[in-house]
Amino acid sequence: MRRTQWLAVALVVVVAGCSSDAGSTAAKGTATAKGSGETASETVALRGPTSPTEFVGLTTQIPTDRDHFDQVASQLFGEDAADGTYLDDLEVGSGLHLSSAEHPDADDQVALTVQLDTTGAEPPTRTVASVPASTATGKTFIDAVDAALVQTDKVAKEDPGGLAPWRIEYRSRSAQGGKVTVGVVYDPATGSNLEVQAQGPTTSLLPDQINQAATEGTPYETVYGLVWFDVDRDQFDFFANRAYGISAGKSQNFKDFELVPHNWLRLTVTPELDQDRVSVGFDVITVDGRRVPVAKAPASLIAGEEFMQTVFRMAENTEAQEKAEPGSSTPWEVPFYYDDPDGGGVVEVIAQGKDGRSQIAYSIESPANELDDLPFVPYTGKVEVPDDWDAPPPSCKDVDSKEADEGELQISYQPSTTVRGSDLKAPLKGTIYGSVYQASDVKITGPLEGTSPVAAIEVPDVDVVDGPSKAYPLGTDLPAGSYQILGFMDIDGNADPNDPQPDEGDPVMIPIGGYELACAVQPVTAEFAIVLPPGVN
Repeated sequence: MRRTQWLAVALVVVVAGCSSDAGSTAAKGTATAKGSGETASETVALRGPTSPTEFVGLTTQIPTDRDHFDQVASQLFGEDAADGTYLDDLEVGSGLHLSSAEHPDADDQVALTVQLDTTGAEPPTRTVASVPASTATGKTFIDAVDAALVQTDKVAKEDPGGLAPWRIEYRSRSAQGGKVTVGVVYDPATGSNLEVQAQGPTTSLLPDQINQAATEGTPYETVYGLVWFDVDRDQFDFFANRAYGISAGKSQNFKDFELVPHNWLRLTVTPELDQDRVSVGFDVITVDGRRVPVAKAPASLIAGEEFMQTVFRMAENTEAQEKAEPGSSTPWEVPFYYDDPDGGGVVEVIAQGKDGRSQIAYSIESPANELDDLPFVPYTGKVEVPDDWDAPPPSCKDVDSKEADEGELQISYQPSTTVRGSDLKAPLKGTIYGSVYQASDVKITGPLEGTSPVAAIEVPDVDVVDGPSKAYPLGTDLPAGSYQILGFMDIDGNADPNDPQPDEGDPVMIPIGGYELACAVQPVTAEFAIVLPPGVN
């Protein structure tokens, strides 16, 4: 039978003493189970938030190894705070900064901050997110990463072909400060990297609440991990049944099972067949031999059997398609979600088929550890809104003309702020070459095949160095309607007048909005959107 390429197991370290319901936004209540008439069950809201919201985020990586990671992480989580040492300013990419500082209200917590340097905007430095983090959870994160890095180095020396990807993350979430995730990601092809994800707080889009927090609740933190290892379809079938404790080998059930090549990670599956389920638990073995408990969650026999049969059906479909015609199999996905938020965590098993291969992934996250919040992080940029932004278009009378069934465009030209901010090869003056099309004949990619312009443009000696040019008459009367103006400015004077084409660095127009011709004389302003990039004709 066809091999299942990978089995992924995601792990989240459970922090001792963490809260069982921190950060939960689901509404809970007691209801009678449908169809039973007797059994009471806990329910959650079917729909999530319904108010309009927004956020901005980023993800970046830099190379790391154990020495570098330990130095950064110990300062990040305040392990050296006794002597006043925090992470001052780690550059995690050009203009991107990760730092930590003393928490204003909690001695056992720190404040993590991600900032960016803008490219000429005001203010020049902005805080993307700022969240609390506990030293204890940070230590758990460091222990898990160290264990993974040490084992990876060992496998690299003893059996390089046995290396497999993994990731371990520290996550903090705050309604006021946003989200910060700091992780170490390992891939045999690229090595280990420190990854930083930051997202500003989710803010409201209600008209009277712009740039205000749209969510509320106590901030919380978790530690998350993901490891991969090989297993084929028959092994998956056998291991799953043994995990349920229903095979002949149930006495050899998974107990402290090493997830090779990630030997620092141990799996224990406890059958609870009298409750029609199993309990799945994980431990991390640290570099110094300590055993750290990890997430624990139950899964029912009946849902697990449905998941297995669905995966087998999909995998066999893939095998049949590939056998009939290599490369012809269609992608598929089978999720299996189960959780125990109060007792152990959340698990989602996802089986996938892609490019003729089958994969299985487990994603598990622990109950959250509650933290003390920090001040709200607002957007600090400025956008100048013109006073007349909602003014109606000028009438023909306003432009000293009259409504007509036919008229002439008078075109003024100007560069966009993007063009003005570009590194130009020459001043913004020269001959403008272009064409006027009916708007319906033009899409964002340019004129539709088989269409022709209704007028040509060739205007010498146009100067937009200091702002918009004067108005130039098109010289052609056109029927009233909607038109699109396309063209470029030959700022270095090297275009062939008989076949004018822009070259790299010439300001060019992009077909976005059309121009309405409704007057005998219709003034319009055409904007050069960008400079032509290299390799574009």
